[in-house]
Amino acid sequence: MKTVLITGATSGIGEACARQCLAQGDRVVAICRNLDKARDKFGAEIEAGRVVPLHYDLSCNDQLYKFCMDELKPYSIDRFIHSAGISLRQKVTSTGHDVMLKMFETHVFALTEIVRALLRLRKPEQELSMVALSSISAPGLYCITGAYSMAKASIDYYVRLVNKQLNTPSRKYLPLSEGQLTAVEALEGEEQKEQARAKAQAQAGLMVRINTLAPNLIDTPMADYSFMQSQGLSAPLIPMTVVVQEIFKLLENKYVSGKSVILDNGVIA
Repeated sequence: MKTVLITGATSGIGEACARQCLAQGDRVVAICRNLDKARDKFGAEIEAGRVVPLHYDLSCNDQLYKFCMDELKPYSIDRFIHSAGISLRQKVTSTGHDVMLKMFETHVFALTEIVRALLRLRKPEQELSMVALSSISAPGLYCITGAYSMAKASIDYYVRLVNKQLNTPSRKYLPLSEGQLTAVEALEGEEQKEQARAKAQAQAGLMVRINTLAPNLIDTPMADYSFMQSQGLSAPLIPMTVVVQEIFKLLENKYVSGKSVILDNGVIA
């Protein structure tokens, strides 16, 4: 059983990911702005201890790092999905400071503070895989979602920087199994052993990974993309089940880190 930390777990992609975790037998730790909504969505699971709701408003992050260090310490977080977000259909030249700050607080600064805490709390031999939701509007430069697109582009760049810091120049690999260690020790000569050990570690995969997934417009019952049609734009919808599937594939891919994976049906060349 894994313990998965999820932001935005009470609606949309975050809720779908939380339900996928529960279906897999994993435990969900959810950072929620609205605890009543969390209880409505996951009442039975909360009672059973399978969902742990933690109250915090991610649009105000001056105490988020301390909150995470205190509240997440009892849990051994294996996976992290940053799905919380707010949307804004407004050009950057029309967006004021307060709105821009709230956008970056929720999307970017919440991510940086949580990742900082998770890396601090992680035990030396503990695997940690993280996926943050980005958007095709980041590379697509959609003027009608200016501030939102800026925040998502910042997430992509942050993930690349974190990966570079964590995994170069000396990459941290998952520990070898007993069988791999036995096979290495059975070899003669230290040079042979060292080469075999390096090969086995590379095959084991990276211990700490962070990526983003940038999906296209998502097909949900509440989806309303009429604003795009008004701008003469169109794009194919991605089923929610496909988005969730790709998030979990990224989480469990032990060889990919620092990447922004675009899921867009080929819209962006």
